[in-house]
Amino acid sequence: MDFFNFDEYSKIPKYKLNFSGSKMKIKVIIPASGTGSRFGGSLPKQFLKIGGREILALSAGAFHQIKRIDEIVIAARKEYFERIKLIIRKNNFYKIRKIIEGGKLRQDSVYRGLMCLECEDDDIILVHDSVRPFISQEKITELINEAAENDCVIPGLPVSETLKRVNGKNFVTETIDRNNIMAIQTPQAFRYGMLRKAFEKAMADKITVTDESGIAEYSGIKVKVIEGERRNIKITTKSDIY
Repeated sequence: MDFFNFDEYSKIPKYKLNFSGSKMKIKVIIPASGTGSRFGGSLPKQFLKIGGREILALSAGAFHQIKRIDEIVIAARKEYFERIKLIIRKNNFYKIRKIIEGGKLRQDSVYRGLMCLECEDDDIILVHDSVRPFISQEKITELINEAAENDCVIPGLPVSETLKRVNGKNFVTETIDRNNIMAIQTPQAFRYGMLRKAFEKAMADKITVTDESGIAEYSGIKVKVIEGERRNIKITTKSDIY
């Protein structure tokens, strides 16, 4: 596996966690291998700037400022390693210890991130979209605290729009009851051992999902949803930038 190790540039300070003396570590994986094909343009959207800072820098920065978090890993296409290293140096992101080469699918990138981390089974792993730059530190902290008591915790918001299922020709086949339907966000929090086993089962069964909690569900793990944040949007279209 190709990776860039930030240890050669900076030493990582060790922080004591506040879970009743627990020494569990908290680490973050940010998959950033997307090419932005739906967004358009020559540069992937995670490298575009908002307020003079790259979207990836804003997304990673929210985690970097939290003392409880020990390490951040970014999974990206190899051709963008130098660009990411520049972001790391410019922002003094010393907690970003590795950049690893991401896979074709999101879950491949996250699994590679898991494999490069040194963790105990009870350590907490957070997985966050590289293009959700407005997550608050308060919500991250809430997720960490919830993850200390649960195997899997994710943020979500109730769906307010009417939902329709359509066929291949875009004719409505069903109106979906939106009661108890949630739109799910990241970061998503897991126990390391549980998430790794869930990934290995999904890969062995050739199951593909769109988020990590889907892999946890497939393995029979209970997933707890806490209230998300309206501001925590995913940059998907050019209008989202504005």
